Amino acid sequence: EIERLLAASQGLDEIIIDATLQPEAASLSVTQTLTLTNREPAALTELALRLYPNAFRSEETSPAATEELHSLCYPNGFSEGGGTMQTLSVNGKKASFTYGDAQNTLLRIPLTDEWLAGGTVSVTAEYTLQLPQASHRFGFSGGVFTLGNAFLIPAVYEDGAYRSDPYSSIGDPFYSQCANYHVTLRVPKGYECGASAYAAAEERADGSVYRFEALAARDFALCVSNGYHAAQETRSGVLLTAYALTGQNADKLLSIAAQAMDVYQKRFGPYPYPSFTLCEVDFPFGGMEYPGFVMVGGATLATDEAERTIAHETAHQWWYAVVGSDQINLPWQDEALCEYSVLAFVQDTQGSAAREEFYRRQIEFAMREHIAKGITPGSPIDYFITLSEYATVVYDRGAALLDAIDKASGGKMDEVLRAYYEQYAFKIASRQDFERVLTEVTGQDLLPLMTDYLDTYLEN
Repeated sequence: EIERLLAASQGLDEIIIDATLQPEAASLSVTQTLTLTNREPAALTELALRLYPNAFRSEETSPAATEELHSLCYPNGFSEGGGTMQTLSVNGKKASFTYGDAQNTLLRIPLTDEWLAGGTVSVTAEYTLQLPQASHRFGFSGGVFTLGNAFLIPAVYEDGAYRSDPYSSIGDPFYSQCANYHVTLRVPKGYECGASAYAAAEERADGSVYRFEALAARDFALCVSNGYHAAQETRSGVLLTAYALTGQNADKLLSIAAQAMDVYQKRFGPYPYPSFTLCEVDFPFGGMEYPGFVMVGGATLATDEAERTIAHETAHQWWYAVVGSDQINLPWQDEALCEYSVLAFVQDTQGSAAREEFYRRQIEFAMREHIAKGITPGSPIDYFITLSEYATVVYDRGAALLDAIDKASGGKMDEVLRAYYEQYAFKIASRQDFERVLTEVTGQDLLPLMTDYLDTYLEN
């Protein structure tokens, strides 16, 4: 798999991050260099980056401050977060930028020289991140610093423009191409870090230094705490590490993730990264996926949902991390596949009766629920009002589609997913790409079934 990863990493954008955490100030000083290639057929006169932490600046713009989430994510009241840019340069020359969205997460940088097709530009930024006191993917809470969608990342260029989707409260409102990440993190003594790659801490007199390499990764996220217990094992050549606030939780995270990895590697194809890391965090969601890395809510770990959540988030390594899709407009394309993967996990670890029970309780129930007019599993994330409605429709009704395809094709869904994984690894797949693989593998026209489940409103 290392050869495959090295091959996939050739010619990708290079992102170098050097960051220092100041825990008492809940801030991170960052120097970042992005070497970007223009993959469009024509020259570009501007480049755009996303800095999602800026959304956390105010209650009006924070994805954690909606009516549904505010009291859960800000139990001590609203706390401000965001980024402050100190210096920005392009190819060594001072550059300016303007914000291109209401949340100030889209940085538009005009280029003094045309960015030729196939040419590269080097952007260097020095900035400071302020973490809000918030139980969210970006913040600090319960002794853990969560750094999800924290760093500058290239905006996706599509159909002649940079994507400027809002960083909203429902679903995973971000979307990116794979790049090679080289990350150095400096933390005080006693702090441990789990991330999208694995690195042993280099202990120094004044603290620890972590040096991470994540090749062909769609993003880079990390968690830091001075209260972590670690559990670790190597499974099929992959280093699995779990960090949690108790030794018991670390063991639980590790054992469930290891089982899930076994199931998915066997069914869908080999996991390509050298490591997979899980961190316990304090937030009101079940979990949050990033390439090579998963955050799991401590509250969820204590419930019956722990197994399903860890299995779902682990499945995202196949559907989102390796095979990318537009999570904003087509959230079913990773979420439904992950929830269907959970059915496979339950089948392989607990047997057919347990799968049937899970299907009945979770998926059949979702098919019977009343949902607001016009909302279907194929809807974009901005159609949804609540997280529970989103999960019911996109995860569960989406999984019902894949189960229906499996039945209609005489049990070929795994084969479809294997081919899809093989063909679209490290790329972005569209709905049409998925449908093409489906038709190719099954030899049947199952597109009416896709339309029926994804695009048709279910009257209940």
